[in-house]
Amino acid sequence: MSKIQKTETKATTWIDKQSNSPYPVWALSALTLATLPLSARKSPGIPSVLQTVAFSAIFAGAGYVINTGDADNGSGISTAWCLSWSFLNAKTAMKSMKPVPITLLSAVALNTIIYGKRTLKVNGYID
Repeated sequence: MSKIQKTETKATTWIDKQSNSPYPVWALSALTLATLPLSARKSPGIPSVLQTVAFSAIFAGAGYVINTGDADNGSGISTAWCLSWSFLNAKTAMKSMKPVPITLLSAVALNTIIYGKRTLKVNGYID
């Protein structure tokens, strides 16, 4: 096994382990909620107050589903809502070039990768 294959295996194993845990999506929920004061001030690149509260609650709910033992459905919920957040907010976050919106976008992207991989596996799109 080459060094590149070992690195890919390590990364894949880490992603698979994280998709069984609610902590990545709960961390995203907390990070999203932490931007509430910036949302109230209408800072560039930050979602509105309504979106901030709603997405934070949805991410927390997805973590709850994973925590109850239904990691497959929790991953699907997390993936769907991370993609929704991205479609609504990624462009403005990137255009703002501010550290907080870009950090939030990075966290959403990471959660999309973690839970999206599991969702694609469960639905038979990847092995």
